[in-house]
Amino acid sequence: MCFDFSTVFPFNVMAFAPLDVTVIVPVVAIIFIFSIPLLAIWTDYKKDRAAIEKGLYEPEKPGPPGNETLVWGLILTLVGVALLIGSFTVREALLLPGLIVPAIGIALLIYTAIVKRQKTGE
Repeated sequence: MCFDFSTVFPFNVMAFAPLDVTVIVPVVAIIFIFSIPLLAIWTDYKKDRAAIEKGLYEPEKPGPPGNETLVWGLILTLVGVALLIGSFTVREALLLPGLIVPAIGIALLIYTAIVKRQKTGE
């Protein structure tokens, strides 16, 4: 006598089978992608609440206006220059990031020099 699943289980067994890995991995990835920033916001909130209750809370002082625009303007300008130079001279695909990364570094160094000069001028 041969038994199969239909005699033991009168319903569809595959409907209750565990989820396939191709479904679980993206779901877990999406959960982690959204939960990590929420966890960071929640812990920062709890830290601020504890400091307020102890009377030690000091709000962050904003920096001089326009510095965010300055840093992003410098970065985008120098990356654009690196891409322009790379489009004319680079023949290998891996050499282009070798131009972009130093361009970002040079932009950040220029930004640091400008901010230090502004602070010493005050």
